[in-house]
Amino acid sequence: MKRTDILESINDILCLELLSNSHSIAVSPDGRQLAVAVQSYRRHQAKRISERFLPSGLNQQFEGSEIWLATVKNGESRNLTPNWGTSYRPAWSPDGEKLAFYSDKHGKAQLWVWERGENEPRLASEVTIRPFLQSGPPPLWTPDGTRIVVKLQPETEVIEETLPDKEAVSVTVFTSCAPEETPVNKENPEGESELWWPSWGHWFRSDVGVITVATGEVQTLAREFHPFGLRLSPDSTTVGVVNFRGFEKLENAQGMYEFYLFPLDGIPPKLIADSLKSHGLLFSWSPDGRYIAYITEGYPLSIEASKSELFLISTTDGSQVNLTQRTDIELANSSHPPLWSTDSQHLFCIARGHLWRIEVASRAIEKLTDGFDGRVVRLVRQAEADTVWSPDNTESVSVQTLRGTEHGFHRINLKTRKITRLVEETRVYNRKGNMDVAPQTGDIFYSVEDISHPSEVWIADADFQNPRQLTRLNSGIEKAPLGTSQSITWQTPVGKQLRGALLFPADYVEGRSYPLITQVYGGSFLSHRGNDFGTDGTGHNFLLTKQGYVVFLPDMPMQTNAPIQELTECVLSGIDAVVDIGIADAKRLGVMGHSYGGYCVNALITQTSRFAAAVSSAPISDLISFYGYLTEGGDSPWITWAERSQGKMGGSLWEFRERYIENSPIFFLDKVETPLLLIVGALDDAAVPQAGEMFSGLRRLGKKAVLARYEDEGHTPQQGRYPNVVDYWQRVLTWFDEYLSESPEGDPELQREQQ
Repeated sequence: MKRTDILESINDILCLELLSNSHSIAVSPDGRQLAVAVQSYRRHQAKRISERFLPSGLNQQFEGSEIWLATVKNGESRNLTPNWGTSYRPAWSPDGEKLAFYSDKHGKAQLWVWERGENEPRLASEVTIRPFLQSGPPPLWTPDGTRIVVKLQPETEVIEETLPDKEAVSVTVFTSCAPEETPVNKENPEGESELWWPSWGHWFRSDVGVITVATGEVQTLAREFHPFGLRLSPDSTTVGVVNFRGFEKLENAQGMYEFYLFPLDGIPPKLIADSLKSHGLLFSWSPDGRYIAYITEGYPLSIEASKSELFLISTTDGSQVNLTQRTDIELANSSHPPLWSTDSQHLFCIARGHLWRIEVASRAIEKLTDGFDGRVVRLVRQAEADTVWSPDNTESVSVQTLRGTEHGFHRINLKTRKITRLVEETRVYNRKGNMDVAPQTGDIFYSVEDISHPSEVWIADADFQNPRQLTRLNSGIEKAPLGTSQSITWQTPVGKQLRGALLFPADYVEGRSYPLITQVYGGSFLSHRGNDFGTDGTGHNFLLTKQGYVVFLPDMPMQTNAPIQELTECVLSGIDAVVDIGIADAKRLGVMGHSYGGYCVNALITQTSRFAAAVSSAPISDLISFYGYLTEGGDSPWITWAERSQGKMGGSLWEFRERYIENSPIFFLDKVETPLLLIVGALDDAAVPQAGEMFSGLRRLGKKAVLARYEDEGHTPQQGRYPNVVDYWQRVLTWFDEYLSESPEGDPELQREQQ
């Protein structure tokens, strides 16, 4: 394919409109209006100045989002924030007459409000807000619709550049602590803390305030906190705040929190519980206001995490009750908090693929989906609600399910335990965003995608009769399939039964062998994405299939302390299976991966010469230097990762020295024969030296390697500024074309096509 054709193909895919990364759907209470946050890579234009945030202060994961309004009755829609920059997290007022959202239209993060009957939104207040977390709270409306609770940039924070004093000493000193000593928390003016305070903790420093919508007046409830989660009490007199305190220890990265009550009448905040090993975001109020329910959570991806537990905090005296103390059942779910029954007597949790109900008074735990042969994914609820939603006045609840490759919804009768199938199909539901329920109509709003069509919002009644598509963000591709997919199974040399997904070009011809590009990410089950749009949700893998490649996504479970060996067995046996059924050309194999997937690429090419080309972005190459990496602020963030989490080493470098060496690709570069394209963002502080080590070693050994460093990008250049994203894909496609293309003389089918 010519370079001009490649560029045209890239632009076609990158200009698609996609639902924003999370919390993209918000329906008005009367069910008449739908607000949707929509993103497109062509609107990624802001120059990065940090790894996670846009210059305006908004999270870069939402860059280019726009708010669209759709009339539910006829589907007519309009863009409420065209060319504003980044606008996201829509939230309706309780009466449905106003819509609040965050936007950086004026160059900084602010709160905006649109009122029905008006053409344009208006600025709610001049103050700068601070909604840094990707899954952080939306604008929180008071029941009367007159005020909104938000996180604010601290008044004491002034960002300015000053020239250094020529006579001043410029030195930063870091000191290690003996086990019995305690590090100083620089964010805590009282002095010492028993917790480890990370240097990035200031990102979350915020004031908590209330904005009066009519006047823009701001009332500050508390200053200089580090709030993760915010929720209004059921009587709307108080804001519940989960405040980050630091990590339990440097080496385990267990987040520690405390719970505050911030009265809206200006009374000083009240600390009711501390030393919480909470998720930080996932908590809920009981409808009677007496309790807060939260789950504990260990370090993400940890292989040695302690049991997740369900706790209640009394809002009157701060006393706590562990509802799971007498059981081994883990009631944790990262999608939503434990949800209450409307009478405050029961809690509902999703864990281990089942729905559980806990009676608060007796602590009795009941599995409501016992015998169900699928997985419960989430409870249907009104967005941001603390209670479950019932279609029939508390007699039943509805859940989203996954059974094999079929996504669906089922209803569970709480008295008889009968599970009723409402709908099931191979299309994918709510992969990226949330869902919502219009309380006055009972209509359910959810997202649907399939292999050739990106997510759109659909509407259905409580029985899922006559569901219909509500949005048409990309009408141009609705009838033209971009590709097809199928699943494949195989057995590894040690007897593991694995699955994978294959993505085919739109013009795939059965019986013909194609060049194969394998996407790798150790520990993942990529086959579960086989029906997602383009198998990745963004359609970017279609950029590969449009070039004539078949894309392979193998499952790669990682269960031992020998990740490279385990990875090699899983991936190569899967490729053998694809070659054996005649789909892949064994002489034209490519591999690519990002982040830990980049580590997997680096590892694989030290173990085999079967790949004709490889692409490794934001990679890891040396577990030893990665283990000892020190951030500019003095953190050692990858010790826990290596010892107890994704690194799989099972202990410190000094306990398992040989294990660290054996699983570091840098020590085996003399075995590499595969040409390697390395890609990294210059703002990705940890990955830059890792990519540099890999490139330096290969260059010293005379191996074929190219390093592309994007100067104003962070960890994911392929999701950065639009010109950089286009350049990224041009480089990747050109690299694979150089090494995987076959001349027409070698393929009779290609000869006929050329003629």
